Amino acid sequence: MAGLSGGTLLSIVIILVFVILYFYIWAQLERKRTVNLRPLTGLNRLRLMVQRTVETGSKVHFSVGNGGLEGEAGTAETLSGISALSSVQQVAARSKGNVITTTNDSITYLMAAATSDAEYVQAGRLQDYKPDQTRFITQQQSAAFAAGLASIIAEPNISGSALIGRIGPEYLLVGDTANRRDIPQVVGTTSTQAMPLAIASAGFENTLLGEEVYAAPAYLSRKPAQLASLQVQDLFRILIIIGILGGVVAATLGFNVGDLFLR
Repeated sequence: MAGLSGGTLLSIVIILVFVILYFYIWAQLERKRTVNLRPLTGLNRLRLMVQRTVETGSKVHFSVGNGGLEGEAGTAETLSGISALSSVQQVAARSKGNVITTTNDSITYLMAAATSDAEYVQAGRLQDYKPDQTRFITQQQSAAFAAGLASIIAEPNISGSALIGRIGPEYLLVGDTANRRDIPQVVGTTSTQAMPLAIASAGFENTLLGEEVYAAPAYLSRKPAQLASLQVQDLFRILIIIGILGGVVAATLGFNVGDLFLR
């Protein structure tokens, strides 16, 4: 280890600790250990919205936002939306629910269609899946995309709407349409421009803010691998906070802790 700086050693230690904790927690979850997660009301409501379409014969609209998958802004949010879509379509396939999915990018459309198809195949209900349930609205045109979503939500057979992914201030048009029809909404966004609009439209309890968007797939799927990652991230967040507070105290007492790692 000679020649390595303190910062490099610290990075290696952090990575090793993360990996070890991840696999340890994953193994515990595989053994059916229970997990206590902070409740996200909006995701519970999303499940109920999909399940109730069976009783009412209606449809739920689900959008992965206006982002794409080619490295542009919003890729991470879009991937989170696709992962959440997988769990939503799993519920729909098993309960014979009906979900209309909308996308704003050709590659995202193909990914969403393949994800939905795979969930119906896994549930043994491929005959119930209709290709037109996944819709390509526009190609990276935010305003036109929002207008397309609003027109779908305005259809009388839509009983609820959810969006988990990238969206900006144009959500005002989508949320306003849903409010006029008085249908439930669930929104997940990392945009500071869209957050107040989403809260005003869907309600605070039905809005996923910031990092909650990335946690949504784990909450919905309950897969051990995703839950393990979520728990390790929460643990490291606590450790970082403790480290920051410890550094502040050390600096106050005259100790320069940073020099130990920046040499």
